[in-house]
Amino acid sequence: MDLPEINLDVLDNGALMELAGAELRKICANIADPNIPPEAKRKMQINIVIKPNPKGGRADIDYDVKSTLPGPAGGRTMAYIAQGHDNRLALFQVPPAGGQPPLFDEKENVRPLGAKEA
Repeated sequence: MDLPEINLDVLDNGALMELAGAELRKICANIADPNIPPEAKRKMQINIVIKPNPKGGRADIDYDVKSTLPGPAGGRTMAYIAQGHDNRLALFQVPPAGGQPPLFDEKENVRPLGAKEA
């Protein structure tokens, strides 16, 4: 019987290369995501562990492929700390300059974001 020599292309009938291809596609999607810093490094790791059989002549081969991807860029905002209608303290988004009506109405009640001025 003439068995093919194992290399990375044919290991487990190509399953390792399929996993590597899937991880590369994840990396490409991460690079294309506008929310991820473009200069961040991406990493792909292929692990192959070969454990010989104690009796010789055979080996078990375990493999996996992992990627390390950066997450979305952080952000910064500002919030008011105030009591809401239920008298509980809460955080309320500070509207962008000139973009929203004041946070408090004339009675100093918290006005929900998006509410029109009276």
